Amino acid sequence: MNYKDIIIVGGGASGMMCAIIAKEKNPDKKVAVLEKQSRIGRKLLSTGNGRCNLYNINCNNSQSYHGSFSQKMNTVFKSCSVAKVAERFSKLGLVTHTDNEGRVYPFSNHAGTVLDVLLYRINELGIEVISSSKVTSVAKESNSFTVATENESYKCEKLVISTGSAAAPKLGADNSGISLLSKLGHKTKPFSPALCPIEAVDNTLLKSIKGVRQKGYASLFDGDEFIKTESGEIQFTENSLSGICVFNLSALIKTLNNPVISLNLNPFTDDYGQLLHTLKLSASAFKDRRISNYLDGIFVNKLGIAIMKSAGIKDFKKSVSALTKNEIESICDVIYDWKFKVKKPDDFNKAQVCSGGVIGDEINAKAMRSTIVDNLYICGEAIDVDGDCGGFNLYFAFASGIIAGENL
Repeated sequence: MNYKDIIIVGGGASGMMCAIIAKEKNPDKKVAVLEKQSRIGRKLLSTGNGRCNLYNINCNNSQSYHGSFSQKMNTVFKSCSVAKVAERFSKLGLVTHTDNEGRVYPFSNHAGTVLDVLLYRINELGIEVISSSKVTSVAKESNSFTVATENESYKCEKLVISTGSAAAPKLGADNSGISLLSKLGHKTKPFSPALCPIEAVDNTLLKSIKGVRQKGYASLFDGDEFIKTESGEIQFTENSLSGICVFNLSALIKTLNNPVISLNLNPFTDDYGQLLHTLKLSASAFKDRRISNYLDGIFVNKLGIAIMKSAGIKDFKKSVSALTKNEIESICDVIYDWKFKVKKPDDFNKAQVCSGGVIGDEINAKAMRSTIVDNLYICGEAIDVDGDCGGFNLYFAFASGIIAGENL
């Protein structure tokens, strides 16, 4: 049986960072990463649409996080601030830039650059990476762990579970991490998709506007009960609403009985009167145009037509002068409050992250250490916490990896 001082199960963002910090702190210890994929860091390459949104300079508010561990995020911020994560990457030689939304990316705008600097440091420190090694079982003995893979068995003094979540199974994600933790006695919450497109119950109109992007507000309701509003670019797909603002609502849907998304595409934001006035002026100024071109000055044509269809307009060959007062008001209503009954997310392939994992009460946030199993550490998406879109989740992956590594 192979002996390692520290074994890290999972070579994703949190696992790689944890390994680096642990080895720097314990240069004489044998540190090994067990990764079921043929290489470590594979999922990292897909983050931020391949650009790798490392973190957000605004990762300092627990309200940006959800799940049972979210109440402990302030402890994480104190133990590993955004500045500390930034300093760590600077020491690795990574040059970054920040966009207008506070999202931090590698200067290269390529996730491969991030993986390169992490892998270089892992190799430089002599951390052993054992790939194509899926862990099948973990057993706790008096002062050690026995970790079995499909090909080998290992014994270690300290164990880290950083296996990620079930998001993006095409990249190798699954439930193996929380399955192992459950067998060690931890309470876990099943994974469910978060930060993903929201599928509409009726996608008839969406098919006609596939690929359209439009800035606006997306509001989530449970029937008539308001839940939350997000603003930003809304993307329309063949059967779903997408975009960062929609992603940030997706994790909240699973608890609702009658989820509805309302889109406010009003260029004057909350001023319904100004929108209605503008539509009336357009109806008068362009009365000889076809109705199909009535909203061309506000939206791309196919989005304008979809809005009017939702408002009940059927004959688009007539001139704008044929629109009645009630029809103009109905169009105004849809622009201001376009409602879509939506489904609860269930496709892990389309999810960037997941809700669920080990419940927060069983983790010491100052050390990312289990409170029920000695010398067991947990970091990254294996924990029941998920952040808003825009670098909040990768921040937690790196920060929790740093904290765990410092305490090994």
